[in-house]
Amino acid sequence: MMMMMQTSLAAALLSVAATINRSQAFAPPRTSSIAIEGRIKSYETCLLNQIRNDDDVEAILCNQRRRLLQSILQSTASLTLAGFSSLPAFADESAEAVAAPQVVVPMKTFVDNANPSLFSLDVPQRFFSIRRSAKGDLPDAKTGQGRRGGTIYTAGDMAKAEVIAVERFPVKAMLEDEGYQPSGDLSTIASLGDPSAVATLLIRRREKDKPGTQNSAVLDRNSVVVSPDTKTMTFTFRQQINVQKPELLMEEMGVSELFRTTVAKATLASNDGQMMAAFASALDQDFNGPDGVALQKAIDSFVATNQATN
Repeated sequence: MMMMMQTSLAAALLSVAATINRSQAFAPPRTSSIAIEGRIKSYETCLLNQIRNDDDVEAILCNQRRRLLQSILQSTASLTLAGFSSLPAFADESAEAVAAPQVVVPMKTFVDNANPSLFSLDVPQRFFSIRRSAKGDLPDAKTGQGRRGGTIYTAGDMAKAEVIAVERFPVKAMLEDEGYQPSGDLSTIASLGDPSAVATLLIRRREKDKPGTQNSAVLDRNSVVVSPDTKTMTFTFRQQINVQKPELLMEEMGVSELFRTTVAKATLASNDGQMMAAFASALDQDFNGPDGVALQKAIDSFVATNQATN
């Protein structure tokens, strides 16, 4: 009886070992069949020794067989997990190798065709462009006010609410509107006062011309930069747009709030007592992508024509 049980157990163990060998195609280098057979022989010897000293043969066989199978299955699971953990990270390498192409917004150059020409700048090719020329549309030379405020040029993409605007107004008028009595030299940014304060005045003037749907703009003071000749300054500001139904906005755009970022350049380089300022703005979700880069290029390219030489 013991011989039959021994033979049956050995056959079962060899069958388990063969199954393990076949399942290790993805594991690290397999344990040799000789090592597994040696392990089985060791377990068989242990079983026979216990059988000779125990009257309950069936209980011992069942108990030892269960322990043996559990041990082998645990070893197999460990080897299989180790094999998978050592596989190369093809997905990660592929993601790094295939980089998303950088989107560049095509630009075009606009040169003011008025007489005299007042400015030039680059704008995205898809933008419409309007140079104000009708009587009443242009700002008054003394007050800087017209039907459209101080705006003399507008370009944009209405589908995406992206706008570039150029304004022109007397420096004295801007200061007087704020309650100041300007005097002396007003030909540089430094002569007007603190650059951040000047930027705030420019923002406040622009908001007066465009009341309604936007909250007060917030100047990024760290963005204020004055050129070496102190005739030009750049700055950035941001404002929240009032949303009547934020739940609908969330369904359509995935956001419940809307913010608009504006980059600007103001310059006194025309040398005629007039301040010229260019503003380029977009909603944050567009400004933070390639369109924002294009709008920054537009502001960087803005140049006021020196009228003192005309």
